[in-house]
Amino acid sequence: MEERIPVVVLTGFLGSGKTTLLNRWLNERHDVALIINELGDIGIDQHLTGTDGVSVSLLAGGCLCCVIQGSLSSTLRNLFMARKNGEIPAFTTVVIETSGAADPFGVVAPLEQDPWLRKRFVCQSVLTVVDTRAGAEAITEHPEVLEQIHGADVLLLSKAEQTEPAAVQALQAQLHGLNASARQYRLDTDFPDARLLDESFPRRCRVTGLFAPVGGAVLAAQSLALVPAEKQASRHNLFSASLRWPHGLDWPLWQAALQQLQAQCGDALVRVKGLLQVNGLDGPMLVQWVAQQAPEMTPQNRWPDQDTDSRLVLIARHSQADFPVQQLAHWEALLNQLQAAPSA
Repeated sequence: MEERIPVVVLTGFLGSGKTTLLNRWLNERHDVALIINELGDIGIDQHLTGTDGVSVSLLAGGCLCCVIQGSLSSTLRNLFMARKNGEIPAFTTVVIETSGAADPFGVVAPLEQDPWLRKRFVCQSVLTVVDTRAGAEAITEHPEVLEQIHGADVLLLSKAEQTEPAAVQALQAQLHGLNASARQYRLDTDFPDARLLDESFPRRCRVTGLFAPVGGAVLAAQSLALVPAEKQASRHNLFSASLRWPHGLDWPLWQAALQQLQAQCGDALVRVKGLLQVNGLDGPMLVQWVAQQAPEMTPQNRWPDQDTDSRLVLIARHSQADFPVQQLAHWEALLNQLQAAPSA
């Protein structure tokens, strides 16, 4: 029997720092095939990942654990055949960077339930990035964070240097209570090198799981068995919308527009990321924004390709699936007004 190809699942909630971590590992490793999953229809993360010499597949428009789960199976099949036929570099490992909303149980399930995939791929590890700055509040507010912690073989604590030491220690204790078997690393002081991608961990059940309690109460076992995607499409109550706008603005106008978007969305805002065309800059302005944290704006030296349109993805938690679509429609109207207004 041909040796199976190991698969590493890299997960973590929206804005936790998965891509930043992955970039450091890709500086050391070029023998991987990378699958990037994004909730939005417009991919951003593949432009932020240093992937020279690495085969990259983008799965956009939904979450791998539910909405587009079938796309993962197809992508893995295509990667295997392309590798076998010599059409892409002969990778030794597949790394799946999930969307920030993904449940690792649902992502791994096709590897265990599809007979064709099961013969050729094996889940080697689930690595979860935990945003230390968001801390216990994120665990309480976002059930996806709890799923990602519980499903982890390794917990990677990001942004600890931006957090009070006592809060970091309290979070580490809480994480141990939620998943005592998971190894923990602080990425600021104990960064694991890319050899972590080669470590294999014993597989626990990825179809049903017992969730450790968040507080003192014991939670009942919750079934995570696969069901058809149409029944799981709104499992998260996280919905995304994307906007492509073929214009640029002066930076003060972009700042005002982003403040307006935040005001429109209020507490429903979970994640914003995008590349904005700013008048006077050679490259785009990278926008990274997590909930009510301060937006991170980073000017880029150049555009990743010939496409210089402004583009932005909005992810919100709301009872109405079209909420982010409505907000971006209002925001686009504002952008058009700002673009048409005469310069002062």
